[in-house]
Amino acid sequence: MNHKSICIITFLPLLFIASIARAQKPFVEGVIVYRVTLNSPGSDKSYEGTYTVTVKGKNVKKELKMENGYDDVIIFNEGDQVVYSLKAASGKKYAIQLDFNDYLNRERKYNGFNIKEYGKEEDINGITAKKALVTYLDGKSQDIYYTTEWYPADLTMYNRFPNIKVLPVKYEYTDDSGMIMHFKAEKVSPIPVENAAFRIPPDYKIITYSDYKQMNK
Repeated sequence: MNHKSICIITFLPLLFIASIARAQKPFVEGVIVYRVTLNSPGSDKSYEGTYTVTVKGKNVKKELKMENGYDDVIIFNEGDQVVYSLKAASGKKYAIQLDFNDYLNRERKYNGFNIKEYGKEEDINGITAKKALVTYLDGKSQDIYYTTEWYPADLTMYNRFPNIKVLPVKYEYTDDSGMIMHFKAEKVSPIPVENAAFRIPPDYKIITYSDYKQMNK
């Protein structure tokens, strides 16, 4: 094999990788809706709902809305370094301002994960998704399905996958209480989003996290 042939063989994989990178689009604005199923530890009972991620530049809004009435909203602005948790309690509505650095620190234990493809694909509501294994630095691992059509433009879009370079469309994880949460994308819509989507609603009172903890003692 001559030197020219070796150069061509070496160049082709690099060209293929580069073509994939060019084909990917940053998800800088739009809405992603997941169908969510929650399974309680030690119980066969499950709960259904939706998880909606709304993005516009450095603004990210995440809402977990369950059919049993539970509703949790996080509004995050990396540019202004502010994050709010919207809660309703005893007929009152609060926008709890969380510590920006503390919020980011929760994700740091998930940094540095590795993704290894299985070589399998699945159609998930019209999206061709690749199956892979995510392994974290502590040795824990989980399956994930993702599309290479987009990648998150903001590293805070996915708490369990910070700075991921593909878009998760099906995955699950276990929270600190042992609740298993299953996510499956129903739609990925790169559409214009109004700035009003990231504003604190006028009927919510802004309070600190310390104040919120005092109220719930």
